[in-house]
Amino acid sequence: MRTFRMIWASAAGWMVDYFLTMLIVPLGYAALRIDTPTDIQLTNPLHIVVALILPALMTIIGGGVAGRLSLENPTPAGALVGGWGLLMLFDTPLEQNNFSLAMLITQCVATIGAALMANYIAKRTLQKSSLE
Repeated sequence: MRTFRMIWASAAGWMVDYFLTMLIVPLGYAALRIDTPTDIQLTNPLHIVVALILPALMTIIGGGVAGRLSLENPTPAGALVGGWGLLMLFDTPLEQNNFSLAMLITQCVATIGAALMANYIAKRTLQKSSLE
């Protein structure tokens, strides 16, 4: 039962991550007039924020959702949120450029952040429930 709940929580966290990313990042791409990933310039700070940092933050938020739903195993549930995102990266063909490498590294960092956020949220939730 614990494993099922962990997988369910990570799936829910990944869905939150995916939908927030699909809601926010395309708006940033449109505002910066980015049509394809090859248009992203890693020397432009706004491109870095929209193309790398925002998706990583969405993954961390998804990890927090997974931690809230899986109070018994929050860290693996949060890590699975980022892990599912890594699987999505490997599903699409990656071009040999700097942005693909930066995106892969950012997703790995976001996976660690999602695991830490899940652990933090679960501990805070358990502390609140024990005080009541």
